Amino acid sequence: MQNINEDLWIKILGFLPMSDQVALTQVNGNIHTYVQYYWRHVKIMTFTSDDLEALRSNATVMHDCLECCSESVQQLKLSKGSMETLRTWTAYSFPRLHTLDCEMDYNLDENDEETLLLTALFPYLTKLTLSSSTSGCHLWRWEQLRELHLIWCEFLDTRTFRQIFSTLKLTKLTLLYYGYNVTLGENVNDVTMCKTLEELLIDDHHLLGDFLPQLLRMPNFRRLAFYTRDFYEQLLGTVARQQPLKVVSLLFNDAFWSSERVTDAIVRMSKLRRLVLQDDDMETRLLHTICHKLTHLEELHLLKMRDLPTSIQLWDIVAACPTLRILNLSSCALRTYFAEPHIAGLNRNLLNRSSPLTLNLHNTGLDLERVPSALKHPNLKISFDPIKLNVWSSRFVEIEFSNNLI
Repeated sequence: MQNINEDLWIKILGFLPMSDQVALTQVNGNIHTYVQYYWRHVKIMTFTSDDLEALRSNATVMHDCLECCSESVQQLKLSKGSMETLRTWTAYSFPRLHTLDCEMDYNLDENDEETLLLTALFPYLTKLTLSSSTSGCHLWRWEQLRELHLIWCEFLDTRTFRQIFSTLKLTKLTLLYYGYNVTLGENVNDVTMCKTLEELLIDDHHLLGDFLPQLLRMPNFRRLAFYTRDFYEQLLGTVARQQPLKVVSLLFNDAFWSSERVTDAIVRMSKLRRLVLQDDDMETRLLHTICHKLTHLEELHLLKMRDLPTSIQLWDIVAACPTLRILNLSSCALRTYFAEPHIAGLNRNLLNRSSPLTLNLHNTGLDLERVPSALKHPNLKISFDPIKLNVWSSRFVEIEFSNNLI
């Protein structure tokens, strides 16, 4: 270890968990100095439960760590934090910390005091992800907060919503329990008091009643994602009745299930530009209907599909949608699928296109050498590059809106 230079030590420390960094401070004075230097300049830190335990067991090292990093750290993740731990941090200031991802131990007896202590320790947050016993009290004290993500906060008291959402100027909000039987009740409507809100992620059953129509009327609202088990058809129907022309993108992840009602709702969203189906089912006739009737559709993503249309059906769908620019078949098993002796109708369907179609075959079992010669066409571009989509969970629907109606 004596032969490792300072620059290399700094790089190595960036890959080590905090518990290992703490252990290295005990090796010798030189390495201790390197760790201190790293802590003084670090911008992103993660403390797991093991890391926090290692710091609690050595007060000197904990003081050393927090004194060094508190002035520089900008993003912090705490796992299994406790009120006891937070109290030992009150001697330090975190003036540059703007992002906190915090999972706290169960603490119903001191839940409001715990939230208040977090606001005092980290007063300049602009983004907070919190999983704790919070009731919601004191959340409004983070006046600079723009993103609030509450995950598994099962003791959240919706009577605090009015003060939270009339005070904070949020752009992004998460209220998520992943289908757990928590009812927010009518007070969830107070979310719409936050007129700056642009994005909401929530369980589907909280959107029933008047809440969804109120959201759709908000001036800046542009993205809704909901974890769904039972109410996706009803909610998409509401969107199709209330604001169909504002919908520009739909993403289903294991949530479509070949529904006629959902198909009818999608067809009414006539300005739709992007449709994504991941790990989902859709009858070919329904997919053809959607693509034929959506005259602005530019992107069709069929990812990890369990029952992909045949090649003939797929190119008929392309022909039915002349505006299509991207057909993404990533993560579909295509080894035998594209090994057919011919691809009927390909030339006919591509010849009269006004612009080339990009066919994405990332992670399909095909590569450039194994692409059939029939797929080589001047109006067809083959890509194997991954397309990044925001897929955060199974069984969810994401809707994106535009306020600029065509």
